[in-house]
Amino acid sequence: MWLWSETPAPTLIDGHTALRARNIRVNLTRMGWGVAIASFLLWVMAVNYQVNVAHALVFWLVGILLFGALAGVRQLTGIVLAIKPQQEYFAGKECVLTLRACDSCKRTRWLWLQTAQEITGTASDWELWTITPENTEFLWKLPPQRRGILPPLILAGASMAPFGLLMIKTQWEFTEELVIFPEPLEHTISAQRSSDDVPSTQISLSGQDPAYLLPHQSSASMRQIAWKHYAKTGDLLDKYFEQGGKRVEPLLISYRDYPQGTSLEKMASMMCYRVLAADAIGEKYILELPRQRYEATTGQRTKCLNALGRW
Repeated sequence: MWLWSETPAPTLIDGHTALRARNIRVNLTRMGWGVAIASFLLWVMAVNYQVNVAHALVFWLVGILLFGALAGVRQLTGIVLAIKPQQEYFAGKECVLTLRACDSCKRTRWLWLQTAQEITGTASDWELWTITPENTEFLWKLPPQRRGILPPLILAGASMAPFGLLMIKTQWEFTEELVIFPEPLEHTISAQRSSDDVPSTQISLSGQDPAYLLPHQSSASMRQIAWKHYAKTGDLLDKYFEQGGKRVEPLLISYRDYPQGTSLEKMASMMCYRVLAADAIGEKYILELPRQRYEATTGQRTKCLNALGRW
């Protein structure tokens, strides 16, 4: 346990690291200083004038201070915090993290958290979180963040329970990697490109004249089997038929769609808007970045937004 003004080492917010006594510091509040000074003056009077009542008062006041310190330390020690992030965070918008108390303690804790977006050094910087078995979550609101990796976060906490004579302070640190996606920038593009705009051949399972034979598949029906070929060669093959057509290719969202000189931040925001727009209507799309290409697949939205956030 660190006393007075020394800064304690922060405790990780990872869901399993508990706050220890060595990670807190103890400061007297104004009321605590008053009690401490009164105890000292009473002790001086008791020594000089041999007043038994003064000895008793000093004993009780010092006992209250010690009990308050131990009870305050007990308020904080053992707390295990975890953060439950949202699925998506976008630049320029308020970033809200769900703080969760994971320890199995059944007693009530009164924890003050310094959650102000601009620290002013006043009481308005702090917000009370009453941790009970029924209330284990707290919304930690951060100011709008820039695109990229969320920097490590430091969260200051304090408790003055039960008497308000001492302030028990500590710090937590959140270092897990969270990606802040670009702020979507609405715009229009003169011509939408697809990954391949050329006619292609589609294979169909219906028709009259076989175009070619392919190895037999167990899912093929009996009438699709080339029985004449089987009678001649003994090889079991399936009849397939082809028809001409134009295959619909995924939409290509590429950095090449924008003129040279466009800033990286603006380009990422515009491509983010196109990804969200295509995903909203269920259209398949491909994201192309310098030396990176993300083909249409499962979880395409998350993969593309992460790529744009890290770009």
